[in-house]
Amino acid sequence: MIARIVAQKVSESWPYPMVVENRPGASGGIGVEIAAKAAPDGYTIVIPSTSHIVNQLVSQVRYDLVRDFAPVSLSGSLPYVLAVPSSVPVKSVDELVAYAKSRPGKLNYGAMQGSVQHLMGEMLKLERGVDIVMIPYKSSTYAGADVIAGRVEIWFANMAAALPQAKAGKVRILGYSGDKRSPLLPDVPTMAEAGLPAFNINASFFILAPAGTPEPIVNALNREIVKAIAAKDARDRFAAAGVDPASSTPEELGALIKSELARWGKVIKSANVKLD
Repeated sequence: MIARIVAQKVSESWPYPMVVENRPGASGGIGVEIAAKAAPDGYTIVIPSTSHIVNQLVSQVRYDLVRDFAPVSLSGSLPYVLAVPSSVPVKSVDELVAYAKSRPGKLNYGAMQGSVQHLMGEMLKLERGVDIVMIPYKSSTYAGADVIAGRVEIWFANMAAALPQAKAGKVRILGYSGDKRSPLLPDVPTMAEAGLPAFNINASFFILAPAGTPEPIVNALNREIVKAIAAKDARDRFAAAGVDPASSTPEELGALIKSELARWGKVIKSANVKLD
């Protein structure tokens, strides 16, 4: 979604059309690997996210977000929510914790192994001492479908995925990971308000080019992408989906990626997350 909004706006003012190509698989790793091996000529860029940082730390991926890429610009951030199917009889994080403690080992949450959602489940177990079980999925879409169907009781999801389901009455959102309440969910407390300050977590989305892309090309891409993200109609489309639009210099993005790698490395160590 972010790629399509940016591509449309850049193509309106730039002589080069920007085409979006989805490459699913390996938690998005396949697309990132392809971009890492692409010619460093400015004709291939990629939008990975915080999940790819986590993947790099816990899985044997064939990319390194620092070594293999030249940062271009931040594009936006997407808060996470903690939700349950409407059939689960809880209306707050505290009620969910009590419900889980009364049913040790009985409640499930769905996530891709090594994803941010996986870590959020481990953090909830660590912070509140609940015994919940992760059900591994190949895609967050499949995990969401089983939550909506009531087969999985706990859902850590990004705002864009959860908001339409909440509006349709299929799920109940209990907490929001931003540092302040969302205008789209004014009655939903932040995770900090719900007693989980460590859950101030957003998925950041990075625009990267292959390592070795000449600086003038990186700067040209940055200039056009920053202008596209600043456009009112683009920002309106971002906001409608619950995404906070953002841009940066290449240097700022490079520093952010390094700091996120350090931050999530500490979370993974404290939660003792290991993949089979």
